[in-house]
Amino acid sequence: MQCKSMNKFRWLNIILVFLMILPLFTSCNNSNQQETSVSVSADDDGFTEFYEAFHTDSTYQLDHITFPLEGLPSFADSMLVNYGKHYYKKEGWKMLHKVDWDTSTMFTRTLEPTGLGVVNEYICTPEKYCISRRFAKLHDGWYLIYYADMNYRPDL
Repeated sequence: MQCKSMNKFRWLNIILVFLMILPLFTSCNNSNQQETSVSVSADDDGFTEFYEAFHTDSTYQLDHITFPLEGLPSFADSMLVNYGKHYYKKEGWKMLHKVDWDTSTMFTRTLEPTGLGVVNEYICTPEKYCISRRFAKLHDGWYLIYYADMNYRPDL
């Protein structure tokens, strides 16, 4: 009986964490939010400018996502993670907004440029719940090519 109540407690914690971070990615952009810039490398081939425009202009964002976008929904079950594929559609896409990473206390962000025109981004809580995004430099600019919403990532 104790295992059952502990399992409920774990799921309640997961849901609580999700509900706490959801407004960061789906709410309207706060006009009082401090402007910050992203720096990947000195030769990022326009990624910094793309990243800024991607998070501030909804039309630009939709035009720079490869729909249907492969990824994972939040809190995906293990069967989907191991065997299935999930795709986001343009219809119903919720704009991803800019976050002030210098003042964020709930999340850390890691940008990993590969040097091959791909940048992996991980946005994580201290409990290892992360959002994973992959951006790629394609023939006509940078695009979001993969998006995994909030999921447990013990490897990060």
